[in-house]
Amino acid sequence: MGKSAKAFKRPTKKQKEIKKTTKAQAALTPAADKERPSSMARTSSGGVSKSKSIRKKAKVASVMTRASKAKKQRRMASEMNIAGLLVLTVLLFAVSGLAAPGVIDDIYDWVFSGAMLSEPRSSVAATSVGNIALFAGGRLQNGSYSDVVDIYNRKSKTWTVSRLSVARSEIGAGSVGNRYALFAGGFDSSFKPMTLVDVFDAQTGQWSQIQLNTPRAAPRLLDLGSVVAVVGGLSGDLQYLSKAVDYVDANLTVHSTSLPSEYPQLGLPIFDSTSGIGLYTAGYQNSRPGERFNDFEPSNQTTIFAAASASLVAGPLFPYPRWGSGGAAANGMFVVGGGHMFGDGSSEPLTTVTDRADVFHAQTQQWGQALTLSVPRDYPLVQTVGDYVVFLAGTQATKALDIFDSRTGTFIVNPRHTPALYTLRDDAAAVTVDGCLLVVAGGTVYQGRNATASVEIFDACKS
Repeated sequence: MGKSAKAFKRPTKKQKEIKKTTKAQAALTPAADKERPSSMARTSSGGVSKSKSIRKKAKVASVMTRASKAKKQRRMASEMNIAGLLVLTVLLFAVSGLAAPGVIDDIYDWVFSGAMLSEPRSSVAATSVGNIALFAGGRLQNGSYSDVVDIYNRKSKTWTVSRLSVARSEIGAGSVGNRYALFAGGFDSSFKPMTLVDVFDAQTGQWSQIQLNTPRAAPRLLDLGSVVAVVGGLSGDLQYLSKAVDYVDANLTVHSTSLPSEYPQLGLPIFDSTSGIGLYTAGYQNSRPGERFNDFEPSNQTTIFAAASASLVAGPLFPYPRWGSGGAAANGMFVVGGGHMFGDGSSEPLTTVTDRADVFHAQTQQWGQALTLSVPRDYPLVQTVGDYVVFLAGTQATKALDIFDSRTGTFIVNPRHTPALYTLRDDAAAVTVDGCLLVVAGGTVYQGRNATASVEIFDACKS
């Protein structure tokens, strides 16, 4: 599962989230421990040969242990009775072959337009509620954090500006009850994870605040309709990755549980309204939580959330663990694509970006045969537009989008290479409004040298 620890001797610039984790780790490590060798190399003062011997034995034991645990996890997942997860199976067949209501089916008829945020920034948190899109916080060009919230109304096609209660970055964003937009956690100016949640009421236009039970930066939010799950994140303690789950309901009441996975994980949150389930999968995990030297590696853990019962159970293992993938779902098909793997830098490249896309089927509760993107993408932006799962950015090779059609279970062959981005960017935000308007905002351009305020809008709405 994943690459061995030797892959982390030379972390790359693309490993953005790991850099944040490492920075937090350094701040928490006692002074005496900072003088020890790198946790990624895991060497000892007894010399290189002794270190290699220890690592070899540990690796063998780790592989055997993980194989046993993986087998147990598969058996447990297969034996579990996941009540309520297939309630809408009949609906999956009913919608097959039909265009989503309110969405222009022909991708060549989507209308492109541009706009600007009120200030250039990257690492922006984005969500939608009702017919508005919100882009909050983030990192400015000088490295400081922003409290600005840019709000776009799809119906009036107008922008307004509001503010968070506290400037911060690495915020988790989502919505609940088709009324409230939530901006949860994040790092404050002293790089400490927060419990703060800024709540925007789309009906009144007013802000309020609630608190998570566990402080976290970069939590993942799963919008489950009447409840939103605030999952995982960077914990700021010796575990570094959190297993906490805070549910926030439409009354803004918070109650908590934890992930059933064996290791703490910073994964992808993907919800499918048709099947009524959400996945928390892929990403990366800490295989040595709480220990002095952590072991970060790509994760194959999958947790299934049921919207109707707000329950969560372990699901089938993600088939091809890797860093930096992205995902979304349509009509019971969860598509996870792109990402990268690390090599040793000699016999294999130090970093290899992949064009692989894995598909989880809600109907069978299994991962299916892998598909292929048109180009390899790393940290792609992925959104659902009607029946389509749209991949964009994450590459310098093309501005075109990769579009998966859930009715056929395949990617659209697109010789015209449209629709396409106007500006190549990294670390941007994307969100879909009313299931038909895709908005991409902020990020960095010129290979990360400058923050941008650029906004690109792909309008697939019939009205």
